[in-house]
Amino acid sequence: MTNHHLDVPTPPEGIRLPPGHTYDQIHGANGDLLLAAYTRVDPGAHRATLQVLGEIDAVSVGWFRDRLAAAITEAAAVGHRPTIYLDLHSVSFFSAAAAGLLAGLTAAGSELVVHRPSRIVSRVLALTATLPLLRVDPTEPPL
Repeated sequence: MTNHHLDVPTPPEGIRLPPGHTYDQIHGANGDLLLAAYTRVDPGAHRATLQVLGEIDAVSVGWFRDRLAAAITEAAAVGHRPTIYLDLHSVSFFSAAAAGLLAGLTAAGSELVVHRPSRIVSRVLALTATLPLLRVDPTEPPL
């Protein structure tokens, strides 16, 4: 069983987060880090950047969904649809369930921009026919 650390932990030593930035992580039952995320929210510009590091699999996809939902909520304002920038260059495993999650968010009206997708992310998005639904940008995300 997975032990979800949903409280906001201290970032790795040497990393200081400016105001408006958060760091979160999820560990497996054996204590190994499965997935980490840095979130930067700019509500005035109705946007957020979520940088994800690790594996998005059947165990961690729910946690990833929760981080995305939180970023969307924090960046949203009345009458404005936020843009969510996903930096996925450090994702080492990407499940079809994760691709389906992105497709579902896009269908629900969220504007997602995938920045610097890793090779595995690009491959899964292409194999699941999710790639045409997303904006993909090979450059670093804003913020």
